[in-house]
Amino acid sequence: MERNSAFFSCLLPAVHPADLFPGRPPSRPRSTQLLWRQLKEHGLPARAARNTAMIANVTHLDAVVVSDLFGVAPKTEHKWAQYASTSWATYLAAQDKSR
Repeated sequence: MERNSAFFSCLLPAVHPADLFPGRPPSRPRSTQLLWRQLKEHGLPARAARNTAMIANVTHLDAVVVSDLFGVAPKTEHKWAQYASTSWATYLAAQDKSR
């Protein structure tokens, strides 16, 4: 009996966790560009959410760790760490320069 169940189990597809955002084909994840465009079409502020997530991570983790996790250059991550500092002066100065 065990031999038969082992035989049939190899014929069944392996169970893999489903992607949160399946693409085409469904076995592949959705591309970031497509997801970004779909969020924009529905009026969801993807950039604001990304920026908030980066600042939240930098406040709890070292900038080098966040740089490795998200594949961002260490210099860029250092700037994010400066934006996330407890002083609002740096943030406000950066906002003035961007306008």
